[in-house]
Amino acid sequence: MKSSRRSSNRFCDQHLYRTSITRHFNRGNEMSTTQAFSIGPIAIEGMEKSRGFLLGLLTSLSDEQLAARAGGAGNHALWIMGHIAQSDDAVVSAFTNEPSCLPDGHDALFAAKTSVSDNATDYPSRDELLERMTNARERVVGWVKSLDDQSSLQASPEQLAAFAPNPIAAAHGVSLHEFMHAGQVATIRASLGLQPVCQ
Repeated sequence: MKSSRRSSNRFCDQHLYRTSITRHFNRGNEMSTTQAFSIGPIAIEGMEKSRGFLLGLLTSLSDEQLAARAGGAGNHALWIMGHIAQSDDAVVSAFTNEPSCLPDGHDALFAAKTSVSDNATDYPSRDELLERMTNARERVVGWVKSLDDQSSLQASPEQLAAFAPNPIAAAHGVSLHEFMHAGQVATIRASLGLQPVCQ
């Protein structure tokens, strides 16, 4: 029953997220090159806001609470932290064909649709995951800054086509993805009786 509920929750999350991406960026290839290039800094600003919100939610969680799951199902904060790093890193590697900046075995734990373990010792520590999140996000920001008016609108590789039609849409999708999972952490906090975090 828990497995079925978890699968259903993830399907709903992914459907809502992909619908949001499509609604905002399905006309991305119709932008002028000037428009696409100029909104790169806006995408980076969005990433700073989403990261600040997520870290604000995580800071007051104890190590034990990092493995809590709302209602005993869904993702816990440890998985979310690793997944955010994994997805950031995967976006850049898909567009640049460069190797991952994350340790071997990271994808096996944190890629989309991986099973979530209730055993916190199956995961890296809070500090290690925060470092991986930082490294992967710095990689994303560096990639976005490298985009020019032509590369910003190149077609996404096949494996990212459902996520975003082009690099500039993917850059904005990074922060939307993080905000979505931050919402899951907020739900976990509420289930633990913790106060909301104001930003």
